[in-house]
This record gives sequence, structure tokens and C-alpha cells, in this order.
Amino acid sequence: MTDEHGHQRPVAFLAYRVNGQYIMEGLASSFLFTMGGLGFIILDRSNAPNIPKLNRFLLLFIGFVSVLLSFFMARVFMRMKLP
Repeated sequence: MTDEHGHQRPVAFLAYRVNGQYIMEGLASSFLFTMGGLGFIILDRSNAPNIPKLNRFLLLFIGFVSVLLSFFMARVFMRMKLP
């Protein structure tokens, strides 16, 4: 992409095109979906019967944070993609 002075600017996200994407955009979105899936797996593991209370709390916290973070960051990406 070229700015008004003729300088080249690197672009990581292909804006306003839902069907088109750059490599970094695809890697970032796939990382977010993977992080959300791992969050659900961590939440499932926190329900085991022999886990101490502190470990259960940490697993619940990490699971909820990863699911919520991946959800809201995916929404930010979609706001960049859609006008």
C-alpha cells in the first residue's frame, strides 16, 4: 500500500474483503480459534474430581480468559474486515 507521499506501508489485514486475506491475517485468526478451543478443553479439564481447589480456580480462570479473549479479538478482526 502506498501513502500520499509515495512511501510503501506494510499492510497485515486486507480490509473490506471478507473472502480475501493475507498470510499474517490467516495465521492470527487461526491462532485465535485454536486458543478458544484450548480454552474450552481447559474448562472441561477443570471439572475433574481430584483437582485441588486452587488448581481448579486457576484452570477455570485461564479457560474463561482464553475463550473470552479469542471471542472478542475475532470480533475486532471482523470489524476490520467489514465496513
